[in-house]
Order: sequence, then structure tokens, then C-alpha cells
Amino acid sequence: MKKYKRCKVCGFIGEEKEMQTVCPACGVPATAFESYKYNIGEKRLAKLSLHLHPILVHFPQSIAILSLVFIIIAFATKGTVSSNLIMVEKLLSAILPVSVLFAMVAGIFDAKTRFTKQFGPRVKQKIIIGTVFLIASVALAILLNVESFATGGKVVIISLSLICFFCSALLGKLGGTLLDAKLAG
Repeated sequence: MKKYKRCKVCGFIGEEKEMQTVCPACGVPATAFESYKYNIGEKRLAKLSLHLHPILVHFPQSIAILSLVFIIIAFATKGTVSSNLIMVEKLLSAILPVSVLFAMVAGIFDAKTRFTKQFGPRVKQKIIIGTVFLIASVALAILLNVESFATGGKVVIISLSLICFFCSALLGKLGGTLLDAKLAG
């Protein structure tokens, strides 16, 4: 069984072997460490330590931001710049739903590992917002790839891009509050 230390200054928890001289997070000396025991099993801790969901969510968040910026610039310019950005946007729009889906699957895996059988209201909110994000990203990919660039189409494309952006921001905000939550066992 692994032994853990917790930094009393910043709350960082690490394996005893990596917490020898200074805290890896805040740099205070080892005198600020105390022994720490997780209240969950090693197997669940190992799954949570993979950090699959926190890693995978960065992809759709980054793509949603880039997508919004590129589509606004593409629609505001003309000629080569516009057509090149639309080509990039088509590629991003094809990747976005896949990355959202992977992040959702990882999120559900993480939530099941963290909370075992029952999801609380915040996790349910994240699932609903993630589903909206997925639907908006699929719709965005379809519209961009059928080249619906008349004025009405542009408004819908920008609106969908904004929805994706706000969903990713809201999911990140809600997810950040759940990082340290886990049921004992």
C-alpha cells in the first residue's frame, strides 16, 4: 500500500517518495508535510489518478475557442484569408464533435469512479450541458460542410459556435468544482 503526504500550506497530496524535500506545488520545505490517508481504495485511486477527463476536456475547449475566433475572422474578411480560414474551420468542426464525445465518455467514467452509483445535481448538469455541446458541435459541422454561407447561414453558424464556446466554458467552471469530490469506499 502506498504512503502519501499532504502539504499543510497548499493541500497538495503526493506519494511519500516524491515529497522528500520540498512541496512540488508550492515549494515549501518538508517540515510542512503531514501523513495523509485517502478514504478510497487503491484501485479507484489509480483510476482517478489517470486524470482522463481533465486531460481530454482541453481538446474541445481549445477547438471551441479557435472555432469561434476563426469563423468570425473568416466571415469578416474576403478572398484568400476567408477561404483558408473556412477550410481550417471545416476541419475543426469535423474534429470538435469527436473530441466532445471522447470528453463526455471520459467524464462519465470519471463520475462513475468518483461517485460510484449516484450522480449529484452538478454531474447531471454537466451531462445535460455536454449533450447540448455535442448537438451544437454536430450541427456546426454539418452547416459548415454544406457551405451554408448566406447571411442567415452565417448567423446560425456563429450562434452555434457561440453555444459551443459557452458550453465549454460552463462545463469547465462546473467541472473545476468537482475535482476534489469523491465518495469514500
